[in-house]
Amino acid sequence: MFENISNFFSELDRRIKVLFVFLGIHMWHQNLPIQYNQLYATSLGANPVELGSLESMGSVASSIISVPSGWIADRYGAKKVILIGLALTAVVSAIYGLASNWWTLIPAILLSGACMSLVMPFVDVLFINYAKPKQRSMVMSLSRALWAIPRIFTSMVAALIVTHFGGMNTAGIQPLYLIQLAMGTFVFISIALWLKPASDTSVENTVRVAGEAGGFIQDFRDVFKGERWLTRWIVVMIIRNVGMRLSMPFTPLWMVNEKGADPYILGIMGIVGTLVPVLLQIPAGRLADKIGRKRAFYLFRPFVYLGTLLLILAPGPEHLILVGILGSIGLAGGGGLDGVSFIPFITMNFEMVQEEKRGRWLGLLGFFNILSFPISIIGGVMWQQGLMIEVLLLPILLEVLIAIPILSTVPDTLGRAGIKK
Repeated sequence: MFENISNFFSELDRRIKVLFVFLGIHMWHQNLPIQYNQLYATSLGANPVELGSLESMGSVASSIISVPSGWIADRYGAKKVILIGLALTAVVSAIYGLASNWWTLIPAILLSGACMSLVMPFVDVLFINYAKPKQRSMVMSLSRALWAIPRIFTSMVAALIVTHFGGMNTAGIQPLYLIQLAMGTFVFISIALWLKPASDTSVENTVRVAGEAGGFIQDFRDVFKGERWLTRWIVVMIIRNVGMRLSMPFTPLWMVNEKGADPYILGIMGIVGTLVPVLLQIPAGRLADKIGRKRAFYLFRPFVYLGTLLLILAPGPEHLILVGILGSIGLAGGGGLDGVSFIPFITMNFEMVQEEKRGRWLGLLGFFNILSFPISIIGGVMWQQGLMIEVLLLPILLEVLIAIPILSTVPDTLGRAGIKK
């Protein structure tokens, strides 16, 4: 298997290898404080409703920036969008590291929401564009597996840092963001210098020519031309995003305040949640390239529902380690089998449209996520009213009863005629 992986890696486009290396560093430092973001906000004085409001602000910023960023990526190249996102990521880390109360986090939350739409989605677009159709899930899976290896001990490193500087309070968590700032600056400089344009006909140039006719609005209307299933897919994405927005801000509070998790339990959860994708991402990618994206997604997704139920019913903090293995809707970082199920799904998402439309397609999906704006606020109100279990359980019901039935009516994209060979 390792020989096959080595041969596969050696045949990849050099740009994919550059993205593997430096976006791996980006993923590492982004995950360093991820389990502590909500706890940090509450330590600065935010209550559950204010925490939900912060999350909603981030979703609005992400939706607003998605449309112009998608258009810019299709017209001028994804690299420019990625660099903008990396620069803003460094600014976010600086604001977090210097914050003195919760409302000073507002600009960071807004920028962080924008960064979510500017970096990793467009890195994945480049992976899909530069890889052959029969290799796409494998490339996506290999990237996650490689990025997961240095992240295996990220959670434990974060736990040691937090404990050393004073525990789960402002002083203990703050150093994580300063480390993040230094590494984010390094990644920005590296991508700017090392991610070179193709020497042959590039995706960027092809897209630019395709976008010359018509105005801004017409460019987005063109995304739907010749595509039959996009409306249904958009509904599926909205439902999944609503579920995530509902539970994500409050899952850390549930684990710490209701289940008694300490920094070391969170650290072990992070370790096992990273190990599972390392072991399974590549086989899952191969499987999705053979049996189809939907079938692979259906195979792994039920384990995430089981993990969410275990998160709710866990009798003690030590049982949360199994949640780290299975994954859970709303669990920061998308580790465990949640991360494994995500790759076939997101590969299908990018394959829903032609290569030259993928930036605008991302922009449209991000824009429609604005519909989830009030969801985190509603979750905060429910949380304060004692409806904690309902906040964690509703995402499963939304996905199983609405999103999955709609997804079943959308044809798989593996090998479909609309994908360029």
